[in-house]
Amino acid sequence: MKRLTLLRTALVLATVFTMGYTRASEPPVAGAEASNATLERALDKQLSKHISFPLLRNTNMTGEVYVSFVVNKEGKLEVISATSTNDELCAYVLRKLALVDIGENPDGTWRTEHVRFTFGPEGSI
Repeated sequence: MKRLTLLRTALVLATVFTMGYTRASEPPVAGAEASNATLERALDKQLSKHISFPLLRNTNMTGEVYVSFVVNKEGKLEVISATSTNDELCAYVLRKLALVDIGENPDGTWRTEHVRFTFGPEGSI
């Protein structure tokens, strides 16, 4: 009986320490920081969803596009600037960014993001 109680106690402690370790690896967030972390995750997810290498184009769609934008209250991206040496690639990225919707942003305009999109054949980047 004593051995069973000791085993249960060890199992409970192992579970508590494992859960505590798992939660400790995540940064603590509260209030506005939690909102920002949620916005960042949503933004990363939307950018990954919408921006991809334009495979079906017959023209040269390689190069870099530098974009600065903010997220408005509706969760849409407002592009401040976009530059590239490849005008067609820049236009492609701007069309794709117009599709991004990260959801409502009740705190208003979110900080300015600066992103570099690099497009090229696999292994050349």
